[in-house]
Amino acid sequence: MLWKHSKDGLFSVNSAYRRGLQVMAGRPTHLWNYFWKGDIPTKVKCFTWLVIKRACLTQEVLQKKGRQLVPRCFLCNLTSETNSHLFLHCNYTAQIWNLFLSISNLNWTMPERTSNVLKSWVRRGGTKSQKRWWRLIPSCIWWSIWKERNSRCFDNRSNSIHKVKWNCIVSLLFWCKQLCIVDTDQIVDLIGSL
Repeated sequence: MLWKHSKDGLFSVNSAYRRGLQVMAGRPTHLWNYFWKGDIPTKVKCFTWLVIKRACLTQEVLQKKGRQLVPRCFLCNLTSETNSHLFLHCNYTAQIWNLFLSISNLNWTMPERTSNVLKSWVRRGGTKSQKRWWRLIPSCIWWSIWKERNSRCFDNRSNSIHKVKWNCIVSLLFWCKQLCIVDTDQIVDLIGSL
């Protein structure tokens, strides 16, 4: 018997997992299709690629390259700054994720890795424009977090979580407006939740 979901025809847990993700999402799970062919601004596409490849110059990556640093998170000052911590698990970052999740009434367990966020960040139901702007959210959050992190790291200037949330929403609105995909009801809900 041949397993048609692998190139060599042999069953593997990896090929079954990929097939399961494809069935759940209703389309192939190639991460690059998520944003290279998506609506995200070009510089943010490149940045998102670095985030999911864990190549963003976090303290962890810089230390691996031989830099002598104190590997602390610039947002929470509680633990080492790794890719997963900074973009997913930091208490500061979690507040921004929770803003978007709460207005969508979603219960979400944050994956361990950023690449898994994109694989599972699928909106079921809603209009086509809602699905389009929903796909922008992870990159928008990561971009906002990175800008705040760099402001603290290089300019010694920190913004309140309220201001970072606001900047994230404004970026999302700007991207949606440029793409003509603004769903005003959901955006008003976002702003009202601040």
